[in-house]
Amino acid sequence: MPENGADQRLPQPTSDGSMTLHSARFGQCYHSRHGARTESDHVFLDAGYQRATEGRAKRPLRLLELGLGTGLNALLTLDRWRRSNAGFSLDYVALEPFPLAVNERAELALDGIAGALEADHLHAHPDAESHRVEWAEQGQFTRLKTTWQHFARNPDHWGSFDLIYYDAFAPDSQPELWEPERFQEAFKLLREEGTLVTYCAKGAVRRAMKSAGFRVERLPGPPGKREMLRATRPAWNDLDIQRFNVRVYFFLLDRPMVGGTLSAKTRILLSDECLAGRDCTKLPGGGLEFGEGPMDCARREAREELGQDIDLGPLVHVTGDFVRSAWRGEEQVLCHYYLATLPDPVDFRVADEPFDCDGQQRESFRWVPAQALNPEDFTFAVDRDALGSLRQRFT
Repeated sequence: MPENGADQRLPQPTSDGSMTLHSARFGQCYHSRHGARTESDHVFLDAGYQRATEGRAKRPLRLLELGLGTGLNALLTLDRWRRSNAGFSLDYVALEPFPLAVNERAELALDGIAGALEADHLHAHPDAESHRVEWAEQGQFTRLKTTWQHFARNPDHWGSFDLIYYDAFAPDSQPELWEPERFQEAFKLLREEGTLVTYCAKGAVRRAMKSAGFRVERLPGPPGKREMLRATRPAWNDLDIQRFNVRVYFFLLDRPMVGGTLSAKTRILLSDECLAGRDCTKLPGGGLEFGEGPMDCARREAREELGQDIDLGPLVHVTGDFVRSAWRGEEQVLCHYYLATLPDPVDFRVADEPFDCDGQQRESFRWVPAQALNPEDFTFAVDRDALGSLRQRFT
């Protein structure tokens, strides 16, 4: 097998008369020998592009292709977009770490698909890290000389996509591109109701897609293949619940209760924290870890967040209704809330204003009079429900 960047890629005819290339590096052809164009039309255009454009109106279509290869998928997409007189713009981004040289594409007979000039432009400047082509006024094509793994490290840079053509070489040649982590990355790159299509229908691939959160369909495959896969990122509220996330929080009071009620002077500690780029006001606490109970968790979280121990009181509230995680739609959240006080004087920084963080800290704490605390002060509905339970029981 060739080493480093070298690869011997030889033209090969396929059953429908279209051409492909055979890669010595990967030991495979770029397309099906049963028909390169037939496969691309069936898998990527009919099952992917057509699905993504139904009822699209004027909403822009953003498409990501893994494995530009000969450029067949891109040219067929450009041709269909043009022929349909689509009212939406097309932004096509293709990843190809090994772009074709001019002499390699010469025998592929791609000129008749969308035009000779377009085929030339697609593969121009093969040494460039990024190559961009304007497709009329409403279309653009960008080729990136990079791997999927490198691209997926920074999903926010390129934004989200409506459609992914997942056209890597088969799992026996590129196993790293069919691992569960790749489909988790694809899931994050897609918008809600976005679609991923691929020719590969192996059971391990289908299970990896499902574990990433996709809704997966097995569709009839192109000639030579019994099935293909189409995966859709569900809307947030339609995601299948795959696991529980147990959270434990505490109402930390600045003084013990007298007579089982909150006095007019009692204050409650709030946590103002930046979570995943979002400013959130909540109660101190966090996630339950293996090998600990809810009370153990509350004490550990106090030591980690406040730097000192707490005395735990009674359990105040437990979530009774279904709650979906605000961050991971496939998780169901179960929350416990305790009363707590400090056995020793305060030994952590207390802010006067919300989100008054010190230096590199992303979390600040402040006391708020219990009677003045408004449910809307909390970011999450579960905390608002817990505050209602606290007042019902202790006022």
